[in-house]
This record gives sequence, C-alpha cells and structure tokens, in this order.
Amino acid sequence: MAHDGHDDEHDHVHEHDHGPPAAGHGSAQHHHHHAGRGRRALGIALALTALFCVGEGAAGWLTGSLALLSDATHMLTDTLGLVVAYVAAVLRERPRGGRSTFGLRRLPVLGGMVNALIVLGASVLIVVEAIERIQSPRAVPGLPVVVVAALGLAANVVGAWLVHRSGDHSVNVRGAMLHMLGDALGSVAALVAGVVLWFGGPSLVDPIASLVVAGIIAVGAARLLFDAGSILLERAPATLDVAALERAVRAAPAVQEVVGLHAWELDSGEAVASLVLVTAELDLARLAGVADELKRALLNDFHITHATIEWRPLANARPCC
Repeated sequence: MAHDGHDDEHDHVHEHDHGPPAAGHGSAQHHHHHAGRGRRALGIALALTALFCVGEGAAGWLTGSLALLSDATHMLTDTLGLVVAYVAAVLRERPRGGRSTFGLRRLPVLGGMVNALIVLGASVLIVVEAIERIQSPRAVPGLPVVVVAALGLAANVVGAWLVHRSGDHSVNVRGAMLHMLGDALGSVAALVAGVVLWFGGPSLVDPIASLVVAGIIAVGAARLLFDAGSILLERAPATLDVAALERAVRAAPAVQEVVGLHAWELDSGEAVASLVLVTAELDLARLAGVADELKRALLNDFHITHATIEWRPLANARPCC
C-alpha cells in the first residue's frame, strides 16, 4: 500500500467482491429462487384475474351494480398491473451487461410504482361514480351480485395466496399483491352489498361499499408509492439501523475510521452498501480477510447482500463522498 501522498487513485486498496463466496452466493441463489417462484405465481394470478375481469364486468353491466362494475374496473387495472409486474419480473432476470451493470434489477421497482399509480387512478374513478350513484340511486338485484362477488373473492384469494406463497417480497410483487387484495376487498364489499340488496335493503349500500373499497386500496397504493420512491431515491432501507451499522464497522479489526458509508436498496429486501475505511494495516492479505469477515457480518447482522469495501491508508484519511 502506497504512502507517498500522490494520486488518490494509487493509494487505495479495493475489495469489490459482492460478499464471501459462501454467504453472498447462497444469498443470491436464495433470492433468485424466490424471484422465479414469484414470476410463475404472477403468471397464474394474471390468467385468473383476466378471465374473471371479463365475467364480472359483464355481470355488472347486466345487473347495473356499481359494486360489481367498480370491482370489475379494479380487476381491469389489476390485469394491466399484473402484466406490468410479470414483464418486470421476467426482464429483471436478464444478465447484466453493457451499461446495465446491475442488470435490470430496478425495473420491478418501477413496475411497483406504475401499479400504485394505476390503483390510485382507479380509486378516483370509483369515488366519482359512487358519488353520482349516491345522488341518483338505482335499483340493483341482489342475488346476481352475491354470486358473482363470491366467485370473484375466490379467484382473488387463490391468486393472492399463490403470490404470497412464492416468498418474493419485492416492491414489484407487493404491487401485484396490492391489486389482488384490493380486488378481494372489493369482492367482499360487493358481496355484503349484494346480501343487503337481496334482503330488500336500500340501494345506497352499493355505492357506499364502493367508496369503502376505494379508500382502502388508495391507502395501500400511497404506501407502496412511498416505498418505491424511497428505493429510487436510494435512501437506506427502512429496516436498517444506519448508526448501528457504522458502529459495527468501526469495531472491526484494522478499521481506524469510517470516512464513507452508503446503504441503499436495488429492490425491497436487496440491500447494498459501499464503505470507505481508513486503516494502518499494510498487509494486503490480512485486509482481504478482514473485508471478508466484515461482509459476512453485514450479511448476517444487517441483511446487506452486496458490499463494496475500499481501504485507505491512515495518511490519506480525508472524508470521502
């Protein structure tokens, strides 16, 4: 390691591994396994949602039920959203190359953001139509609404269960889950409205049920939009204690000072960190061993799956980045 104080590029020692072979590689395999299962589950959910969207839309049109029509509208946005999620899940597995040095790992975050915006737009449309129906109520037959809503609930529950069971908790899959759970809530609301109408209740229950569903899914969409925005802004993961991370790094052998620390996410659950560390150690082999041990600690204690460590000599301990 150079100590002559010349060009900064010549007196750094870099450790660019993404982690120790046993820990980093295993974590990547685990993540890709869940991603593959999530992609297959999204494909099945997409087929179920698209098929039922057509049937529920036809039933809502024939019966005049806003609860069914709003749920079918949401299912249409779900179908579009699941297409976005599925395409993003497929493209994220393309190998890195050229200027895409991380591959397309951020594409699912964009997919989740698009899905959140679609859901928010659908919620606004449902609210507008529900207000009109409250002002001008329409008679709606209850039994067809009950039957179609029950079938819709079953389809949504099956799709959501398959996606949840995949173990993929990326922003992209959370966006898809938001769609399906919103649909399930819409089906429950339509089911309740149908039962009330079937037993002669007021027709106002139909648009009121739609308003409740619109509010619930809008809150979920806003939360997802915030999470996706945080990732794109490269903020530290919400579950990461940055102060504790820095303390742990400072306590590592050979570390004199931490002059640069960045932590962010490629996708939800894929945390990345870069560290610039000052050391008085001159033995490159020992520094490599310290870096490997530090990466294991970052993975096991802070769930950071990729880390880049740069060593600087004590004579060049100025702050970085």
